[in-house]
Amino acid sequence: MTVVRYILILVLPLIVGTRALASSTASGLESLRQRCERERSLSSYETLDSLASHLNRQALQAGDKRQQAFATFYMATARVFTGQGKEAQPLIDKAWRLSREIHNDSVGALVMNIRGVYQAMYLSNSFLAQRYFFESLDLAKAAHYEKMKIRIYGNLLILSKSTDDKQMFDYARAIYRYGRMHGDFEQTYMGAYYLALYYKLNRRYREARLYVDEALALYRRRPYEDVASVYVLSSEIMMETGNLSKARQQAAEAIEMTQRWNQRSLMPDAYLQMAYVDHKEGRYEESNQHAMQAARLSRVSDLSCRIGDCYQLIASNYVRMGKKDEAIDYLMKANHRLDTLCSVNMQRLMHERSMLDNIQRKEAQAVAHQQKIEGQRRMLLTLGGVACALAAVLIVIIGVLRSRNRMIKSIVAQNVRAVGEQRFLQQQIVKLEGRIATASIRPGEEGTETDPPRTSGMKEMGARASGTLTDDDERMAQLYERCCQLMETQKPYHEPHFTRDKLAALLGTNRTYLSTVIMMKGGVNYQQFVNSYRISEAVAILSDRSRLDYPLKQLWSDLGFSSSSTFYKLFQQSVGITPSVYRRQFLKIEEEQRNLDEKE
Repeated sequence: MTVVRYILILVLPLIVGTRALASSTASGLESLRQRCERERSLSSYETLDSLASHLNRQALQAGDKRQQAFATFYMATARVFTGQGKEAQPLIDKAWRLSREIHNDSVGALVMNIRGVYQAMYLSNSFLAQRYFFESLDLAKAAHYEKMKIRIYGNLLILSKSTDDKQMFDYARAIYRYGRMHGDFEQTYMGAYYLALYYKLNRRYREARLYVDEALALYRRRPYEDVASVYVLSSEIMMETGNLSKARQQAAEAIEMTQRWNQRSLMPDAYLQMAYVDHKEGRYEESNQHAMQAARLSRVSDLSCRIGDCYQLIASNYVRMGKKDEAIDYLMKANHRLDTLCSVNMQRLMHERSMLDNIQRKEAQAVAHQQKIEGQRRMLLTLGGVACALAAVLIVIIGVLRSRNRMIKSIVAQNVRAVGEQRFLQQQIVKLEGRIATASIRPGEEGTETDPPRTSGMKEMGARASGTLTDDDERMAQLYERCCQLMETQKPYHEPHFTRDKLAALLGTNRTYLSTVIMMKGGVNYQQFVNSYRISEAVAILSDRSRLDYPLKQLWSDLGFSSSSTFYKLFQQSVGITPSVYRRQFLKIEEEQRNLDEKE
């Protein structure tokens, strides 16, 4: 007994000391996490990044995966809102893996929410952003994380930006009331901002000004670093109500705030809003300068989805200034940006659909395997097991079909919108070119036109774009542009056997050099280049309500395909669905729209 007593005397202090040290470490980590949350609520993202990195190091030393997950989430959030999207993406993936390892739905909800923000902000992919927000909402509900649910409602509201959306209004009001009820500063100013945004979208400017003024008053009481977005909204409201001097003042405040707090993700919006105010006041040169700055900052922060808006505003300014060639150049750039964005989003949607299919297939296999094991163990329950298996498979099939139908509808709707916007831009270009052609007719020489010096204009544009291009690079860029213009205007690909030699002859070059140019500038071979125009025209025809009776059997031959199988295969590879499925879905969308119009 004496020996045991001595052992206890020696060991017990060590046990108690170890537990006290572990408790102290956990308390320190939690205190550091709360500091991170406070900086996040104030949008102090540079400070947040530093604190989160420190929290991550401490959590790694302590082996605390929960705090590691929080730290990684905070670092990802800081990167997203400081224009470092590429660095944020792997951190988001890591935070998600950690949240699943520790089965923590609260962290999972935070991660899915910032993943949705990343999709909306950097990739302009509303479909995936909405999907991630709803997944975040499910996790927040499972974790009874009320404050997180309110934050997700706000993100859904910004993503919607639709008028007369009662649900979005309810979201905004719920956020505002939650903040007021709980004395939560962040939720109160966010709710005020969302309500101002809702009323502005619905042209109820008096209510919008009341709430935007309240958001700014809250800022003066307790500064938060992303206040620039509130100033931008205030400037938009003032501009739309005709108070241009106040709109200019608010836009200038937005620019100053983004610079003061180094809010790189908000800088393009602030400069673009100032450009819109300049445009309204007839200051077209200043408007172009601010729009150019917004486009440059968007490229620096990898926010390419905003560049198209900048180019469209610049083109509009050039139209007002009477500079038709420059206007056409920037309309073409905006059109190219739109095409690129639609193509990238389509590829991401297809990749996401493939991932969903794989997950569902693995889940179905796991269910089938489990059913087999249960059947071997319990022979008496064979019939019941079979019934459960059939029910589970049926649920999976229904889920897959619904998911597939939603995906198909999204694909067709995006293509229809893209085709409509592309047609609008092309009409604008044709109008401008017609005006240029009319202006070039000299008195006494009626019926004689001189083409605008597009080649020299394109050379100047190329020189402006990069002062380091070699002569060969410039020649290749010019030839590629001529090639694209020829394909878009004359559509020689309608000829079934449109060879490289024929295209080279039309362009005044040889087939080998032409192939090299297409590969270098377009990233595809000759046949892929030609087929891309055929598929694009097929999508445009299938998205045209005036050509619903166009036979599919005739479509592939009119577009120059050698066989229907080739056409169907390439269409499915490019768009993700067959032409017949595309047309059926388009007809459904048209019917739904007609029903809505009749109800209104």
